Amino acid sequence: MGFGSFLRSLLKRPSPPASNLVPFYDVPSRRVVHIPPAELRPGCIQARVEGIDEIVWLLPEQLQQSEIRHPPFTEETRDYIRIVHLAFAEHRPISFEEWEDGFRRDAHPEREIAIFVHAAYVYAEATEHEESAERRHEIYQLLIACMTTSPESVWHVVKLNSVTRDEAEAIANRFYNGDGEAAPTQ
Repeated sequence: MGFGSFLRSLLKRPSPPASNLVPFYDVPSRRVVHIPPAELRPGCIQARVEGIDEIVWLLPEQLQQSEIRHPPFTEETRDYIRIVHLAFAEHRPISFEEWEDGFRRDAHPEREIAIFVHAAYVYAEATEHEESAERRHEIYQLLIACMTTSPESVWHVVKLNSVTRDEAEAIANRFYNGDGEAAPTQ
């Protein structure tokens, strides 16, 4: 072994144990790589990808929209979509028709609508008296993370600045358990 190889071997960081790595799906290369959870950036989501046996992390902006899979919804279902549209309009300023179109493209729209409606109710409760746009946005991002990750993983992809960890945990608990009180707002 030459001196350069010897020096590189001394400076080489040890690889994290495989048990501490998470599967990340690189959409452009269509490959799963295993990375430390600390390398997940805010906004990453967990999803099932066709042809891959395990649930993987990915960047949602790398996904392509699928074709419309379902016929127009009933008025009753559209009422639920209106709840979602109104609750999240500040953070996702798209039209009601775009919300409906997105749900019609989903493989399981009833389940997705139910999850979003639940998140809308948790959001409304947590932000009822919240005047800070920054805090409302962090609560929205927390709920999106709750919808797209497991309870153990949500803290890998949420960055809190104005909402305290205790407040965020109370909101996440309300989302995941459907009980308990959402965090008080300041």
